[in-house]
Amino acid sequence: MKKLGFIVICLLLAPSLWAQYTYIEPEYCIGTNQGVALMPTVGFSPSVSQNFEVMYNGGFTFRYIGQKYFGVITELNYAQRGWSSTSATTGETYRRRLDYLEIPFLAHIYFGKEKFRFFINLGPKIRFLVNDEATAPFSVNPGKEQLKEIENIFDYSICGGLGIEVRTPKAGNFILEARYDYGLGNIFKNNKGEDFSTSNNQAITVSVAYLFNVAKR
Repeated sequence: MKKLGFIVICLLLAPSLWAQYTYIEPEYCIGTNQGVALMPTVGFSPSVSQNFEVMYNGGFTFRYIGQKYFGVITELNYAQRGWSSTSATTGETYRRRLDYLEIPFLAHIYFGKEKFRFFINLGPKIRFLVNDEATAPFSVNPGKEQLKEIENIFDYSICGGLGIEVRTPKAGNFILEARYDYGLGNIFKNNKGEDFSTSNNQAITVSVAYLFNVAKR
């Protein structure tokens, strides 16, 4: 919770930190982002051996820029998270896929020229579990994480990303971005005496996005 509070304070202060820059003609953009979550895992403690996985991550984006070098972004995404493990005894593979609807709230800081920009996105996100799919647990010595139901359907995290944007006056804006998503919540209860002290979602996401300007003042 302390980490989340620190991030929220930083985001609230961001506009004032950039206030010395000139206000520009507001830009309102909407579009889509499509990508993958590379190696989505759950940070179990005690630890659980997990495999490399690739899952879907994408949705819709709204971006507002009203100040030189600074804007804000919100998204509505369908995000797959979860993990897989392989039994050293039987060779069986267990897969657990958690499907979320998530809403990030990001500060957007950009540098560069009008046609080509580098940017940093940073902020919190919330998400809600909408689907939980799993294969059969190991037939021999299944882990406790394989036998438990997801206990927290609400999750929250902090994410940060770096990217590049190519802007065209008629065709729209084309974006490539990589983010790291670190969960601050847990999928299982972590009270004293529970099976896991932490069980937070983590992932690296890589996406391409297309945005177009819908209104100018």
